[in-house]
Order: sequence, then C-alpha cells, then structure tokens
Amino acid sequence: MATLSPPAPVRAAPWTPLARMCAVGFALDFAAMAAMTAVPFFVFNQLGGGAQMSGLFGASQGALYTIVCLASASVVQRSRNGLDWAIGGMAGFGILVFAGAFFRSPVASGALFAAGIASLGFVWPALHSWVGAHPDPHIRARRMSWFNISWSFGFALSPLVAGPLYDVDYRFPFVLVLGLVMAIIALVRSVPHERDVHTADEAPEDVDAARIEHSEQFIPMSIAGLTVATALGSITRTIFPKRIDELVTAGQLRLLGEASPLPALTHASATKYSWLAFGLSVASACTFLILGRTKRWQHNAGLALGLQSLAALSFWFLGSTRSLCVMLLCFVTVGANIGLAFFSSLFYCVANPDHKHRRAAINEGAVGTGGLVGSLVLGYLVERFGHAAPYQCIPVTVALAVVVQLALLRAGRSRRPRSGT
Repeated sequence: MATLSPPAPVRAAPWTPLARMCAVGFALDFAAMAAMTAVPFFVFNQLGGGAQMSGLFGASQGALYTIVCLASASVVQRSRNGLDWAIGGMAGFGILVFAGAFFRSPVASGALFAAGIASLGFVWPALHSWVGAHPDPHIRARRMSWFNISWSFGFALSPLVAGPLYDVDYRFPFVLVLGLVMAIIALVRSVPHERDVHTADEAPEDVDAARIEHSEQFIPMSIAGLTVATALGSITRTIFPKRIDELVTAGQLRLLGEASPLPALTHASATKYSWLAFGLSVASACTFLILGRTKRWQHNAGLALGLQSLAALSFWFLGSTRSLCVMLLCFVTVGANIGLAFFSSLFYCVANPDHKHRRAAINEGAVGTGGLVGSLVLGYLVERFGHAAPYQCIPVTVALAVVVQLALLRAGRSRRPRSGT
C-alpha cells in the first residue's frame, strides 16, 4: 500500500528588494526625524540657545548637506555600486549625531550635528537613484510612490516617539538614532544592485523621448519649487519649536480658543510639537500615495504653484495663532506642498536614465538649500523681531518666488535641454 508523503511546507513569498528598500527608507527617516525633533530642544534646554541658534544649526546642516550631495554626485555615479557609499554615509550619520548630544559647546555640538546630517548626502541620492531605475515611467512612478510613502511615514511616526523620549531624557533620542542606523546598514547590505533587479524584459518597447524632453523642461522650475517647499518645511522644524516651547512654558497654548489652557497643554513641549510634526509628515505621505496613482499632476504648473501659495499663506496664521488645531491645519498644508514639490521634482529628475543619479543629487541639494535659507533667515528675523512679523512676510516672499518659477518654466520650454546636465 503506497504511503502518502507529507505535504511540502508552504514558503512565504520572498521579501522583495523594493520592500527592503522601503523598509530602509522608513527606518532611516525615522532616525533622521528623531534627531531633527530632538536637536532644537537640545539647543533650547541643554545649550541655552534660542531661535537664532537653532536656525544656525539647521542652516549649517542644510549647507553641508547640499555641498556633499553636489560634490559626491559624479563620484558616486561612477562607482560600481552607489549603495556602498550609502552605507558609509549612514554610519557617519549615526555616529556623529550620537556624539553631538554629549557636548555642551554650541560649536562642537553644532559641527557634529551638521556633519552627521551632511553624511546623508551620500545616502539619499543613491537610494532615490536605485528606486528610480525602472525603465517604465508608470511603474517607476508607482515604485517611487511606495518608497516616498515609506520614508515619509518614518518622518511622521518618529516625532511621536522622539518627543516623549526627549521629555524623559534628552539623550534617549540620540541613542535611538545610533541603534536604528546599525540595523539599517545590515538591511541595505542585503539589497542587490539595481541592474540585478530591473531586467531588460521589463523595459517598455519604446522609450518616449518626447515625454522625457517634456519632463526635462520642468526640472528648473521644480527644483526652485522644491527649494521653496523645503525652506518652509525647515522653518517648521528648526524655528517653530521655539514658539511651541514659549507657549507651553507661559501656559498660553490652546486647543482652539478656550479661555484657559487644558492641563495636558501646560507641560512637555517636545511632545506637543511632535503632534504637529506628525501631521506634516502624514500629509506628505498621503500626497505621495495620491501622486503614485494619478497622472494629472504631471507637468501641471498651476497645481504646484497653487499649493505652494497656500502653504505660504499658512505662515500668516502660524505667526499669531495660539490654537494647536489651527497650527495642525497649517502644518498639514505645508506637508502636502512638500510632498507634491518633492515627488514631482524627483520624477522629472530621474526621467532621463543617463543622468538620473546626478540629477537626484541636485534634487537633494535643493532640499539642503531650502533648509539653509529657511533656517538661517527666519532664525535671525524671529530672534530680532519676534514670530509675528517675519512669519507674516512669508506669503509676499513666496509670491516673488512664484514669479521666478514661472520664468524658469518659460525658459525651459524655449530651449531643448542639454544632455550633459
């Protein structure tokens, strides 16, 4: 009588390289945002600084990050595997940021924090280049959407952990950063080279050269728009925490417009700020989700400039309101603008596969430049004039930036893009 063999064990589907890369993006930005959440309060409480010092910290980080992105672009693009450079940048980020929390000199701490954030200039262009390597533009957009959703949710959830951790002990968020980076490096080492993931049979039968050229016409405008969006975002991360700290300390923070503050709003300012940062990043993530499944935003200048104008208008209210709900609505608007500006700019930058890594580095350089300008300028103005006037001048400044972006778009459409850019 024949014996029945036991059924073969059911094996789970393998963890795809894209899924692993999405996990890397989530964990890395969780670590990065943990540092960004803790550093301003470290400046206020451990270093005795104010909005200007916090702005200088943010500006130095943005400046060095931009320099590293642009300087490393050609070197990393010519390397055998850009992810090797990403691993080195991650290690530098984790170690330097962790070390910066153990100094009481603003110069030493500021230099270590800036060098740590700048190390990510080796990381993000390589990761975005890897994700954007798929030859089909529609599949590429969907993969970019999943990756951007992943890292933005890391940004969103991190403040909810880092803020309360800081309120327990200011060193805990920096310990978290170092631990996460060690795990991330092990995960990145398991991701194969992009040429082993995107095979030739995945490519579309014909590459739409006209579509690539159309996208390249939007690169100058989108880079400028991303710079504006990240400048606005950097203000919410490096300057606005001081506003929250002052309102909580003075007992003036309100949920809406009640006469006296709720007991929960009279302590733990880092935790209160974390709620706003969460709203901003969730808005970016939801925007990424929508953009990955729609096409009407592509080559749509009106949508980009309109949302940018709404984000700028939000700062008119942030300069005077004491309502946490109003602040949250403003942060959501700023986050949606960051999502659209970043996704569209990166989409245009990687459209031409011959230059995708270099342009991804330029895209990240715009992120750093926006951080530099927003933190430096607003930090000085807020320290000198208070919150209200500088914040309420932002809509006028962005209106001028919109005019510049329209001029860049017109210039981009009037000439063919140069192949070497």
